[in-house]
Amino acid sequence: MAGEFTVGEKVVHPCYGAGTVVQVRQGRKSEEHEKYYVIDIPGLELTVHLPVETAQEIGLRQLVSMSTMNRALDILSSPPAELPKDYRERHSVIVASMQNGEIISLAQVIRDLAALQSKKPLSVLESNLFTKAKRQFASELAMVTGEALADALRRVEKALATRPDKS
Repeated sequence: MAGEFTVGEKVVHPCYGAGTVVQVRQGRKSEEHEKYYVIDIPGLELTVHLPVETAQEIGLRQLVSMSTMNRALDILSSPPAELPKDYRERHSVIVASMQNGEIISLAQVIRDLAALQSKKPLSVLESNLFTKAKRQFASELAMVTGEALADALRRVEKALATRPDKS
């Protein structure tokens, strides 16, 4: 597979956020795949074993550049897009945006949910997605900048506080 990751490389899993490849291990006879990435996700205190052959399909990717991260941070404080009024449609849009694992899409979800929350309380599911999106975003921000996760989360909240729709 082209673009294999190496031990020590910083990566982003679209469901769990940023982490480090700590091992590339051989699969056991009882396992379906030959090789696995072992990825430490510090923001969740989680270790993920991802088959090497499915990594591209799942969307495992390298960290974004600092310039892309700065663009994503700018999105957090930009005017929000209008989310669908229908709950099911809105949920579908949010989940689809989060599943692609791209930092720009994640920033847009965070911004738009923050704007929605400023108008009315989020449902439990939306609130959980909002928290998950902020944590994933902050995990990549922390790895890109080398700062602590708590500091990255504060930067996200600070950016959200400067939105033009914020009263």
